[in-house]
Amino acid sequence: MTTFNEQNLTGYVLHQRKYRDTSLIVEFYSREVGRVSLLFKGVRRPTKKANTNQLSDLRLFQKLSVQKIGRGELPLAKVIESAFSPKTLTGYEAIIGLYVNELMVRLTGRFEAMTELFDAYERWVAEILGQGFLPAGLREFELTLLSELGYGVDFGFDAVSGGEIDPDQWYRYIPGSGFAPASEENALSFKGDELRRLATGTMTTAGAQIVKQVVRQATHQLLEGKPLRSRDLLEKVRR
Repeated sequence: MTTFNEQNLTGYVLHQRKYRDTSLIVEFYSREVGRVSLLFKGVRRPTKKANTNQLSDLRLFQKLSVQKIGRGELPLAKVIESAFSPKTLTGYEAIIGLYVNELMVRLTGRFEAMTELFDAYERWVAEILGQGFLPAGLREFELTLLSELGYGVDFGFDAVSGGEIDPDQWYRYIPGSGFAPASEENALSFKGDELRRLATGTMTTAGAQIVKQVVRQATHQLLEGKPLRSRDLLEKVRR
């Protein structure tokens, strides 16, 4: 007799791709088990209303409860409940959303539950759907992601002297190590007083730009230099 392992998961669709003629493979980020690949069979078949409803539910940034059936790398799944959101991201916000989801897919491991990261992602989704894109909110999410991956950034620590950041000194960021004094001011150097503000949780406009550069350098190392497609799209939009 064959037995199936069933588990209910709550989370969000990060990515989906077509599978055969009528099905979808979904990258799903859940509170319970982290990122998991799920197979939704027949949801692209137009003949049944139930299939149409499930396909509509499997949208990005929509909170879902799903039932995972079976073990292995690609278990079957079905939607149990959907917290329907009337808003769909478009334009620049849609590209920002793709960027966040690409980071999640590329940097998180399968079956690694990280509740703080899940909560940070959920807060960011609620923010962009409710208030639109806010740079500070994105930067806070990125820092939480790095922290949960073991690459947390200490903005108040001088990695060379072992002491506190000097507010009058310029610093450069070294991925995996921290901030080291810079010999001169340039596009990749940061003033110590802004770093100290970030260390206390105060994010000014200048501070958000610092976090952006730090995250870019850290993710470049984590991705082993491989580009993010969504980041390329963002650069094209800014031109």
